[in-house]
Amino acid sequence: MGVSIVIPTWNGLSLLQEFLPSVFAAADHYSKHSHDPTEILIVDDGSTDETTSWLHQAGFRDDDVETASGRPRLRIVRNETNLGFGETCNRGIELAAHPLVFLLNNDVEPELECVAPLVEDFEDSSVFAAHCRVFEFDSGRECGTGKLGGFSRGFIRVHASYSVSGPSERTGAPLYSMFAGGGSAMFDRQKFLEIGGFEPLLSPFYWEDVELSYRAWKRGYSILYEPRSITRHRVSSTIGTLDRRAVRRIEQRNRLIFHWINLHDTGMFVSHIVRVLLLALTAPLRLQPGFLRSLAAATGSLRQIRDRRREEKLAARRTDRDVFKLFQSRTHS
Repeated sequence: MGVSIVIPTWNGLSLLQEFLPSVFAAADHYSKHSHDPTEILIVDDGSTDETTSWLHQAGFRDDDVETASGRPRLRIVRNETNLGFGETCNRGIELAAHPLVFLLNNDVEPELECVAPLVEDFEDSSVFAAHCRVFEFDSGRECGTGKLGGFSRGFIRVHASYSVSGPSERTGAPLYSMFAGGGSAMFDRQKFLEIGGFEPLLSPFYWEDVELSYRAWKRGYSILYEPRSITRHRVSSTIGTLDRRAVRRIEQRNRLIFHWINLHDTGMFVSHIVRVLLLALTAPLRLQPGFLRSLAAATGSLRQIRDRRREEKLAARRTDRDVFKLFQSRTHS
């Protein structure tokens, strides 16, 4: 099956220069062994560095012309203004030529044989996305495994991890994962577009992949962890350059918006609202006034959030409790 590798980038020329060779190699390896087409599509999010000119010199084209048979097609599209991660990815996936889209950060190195195991997961028609096993690029520490889901203290919990005994183990029950991290995950393009892609209300970054994945689970799809597909990630190469307090406020705002759109169980939602009010009242005592700014920013979009909440309640095929039950038998590692 054909695969489009979509890479969003913003002022990431040095990262592309470092990591694109491994992407070329993985795409070429998959094409040669599967005899299926691949493309590498860079979506430049209004960069002010020399990204565009360098990519043109490296063979990337602004058009959609086919390349020589058996070789990955190289394409570039450019946002005139900076739109943020989610909307940039949405544009890339919409323009992708193939039914499967491997979404990679510009600071991720895929292993040579990374692509094929992900493609195999989509033999199950219910699969919405499959994500890689991830190691930190510099330290070698494992930082991306299967994710568990649950609800406690007023919030959906998504970051508890589990792993399997070996990188090639893929037997027995499906390796469900609560969310597919947008930095190294493959998506069914048609399903991605069908449910609306990454949520624009979460621009410019953070929680887009969690929100999209939870929405997919509730729409009746599934998300898998694929330990045979390994990538290495230089964590926070782009966001790490921004003001940490501002980033934290955006993260907290988006966490709230995620819940307000997608948490539909009445008891859970009441618990969430009570918890948010408690956090707001105690924010000054906890020396976290930034939470109040995040809350104010989230409530500023209440009209749009209410509309989106109504849409998702109508489209849901699973309840919140149905989703959490799928993860009850998983164990932590």
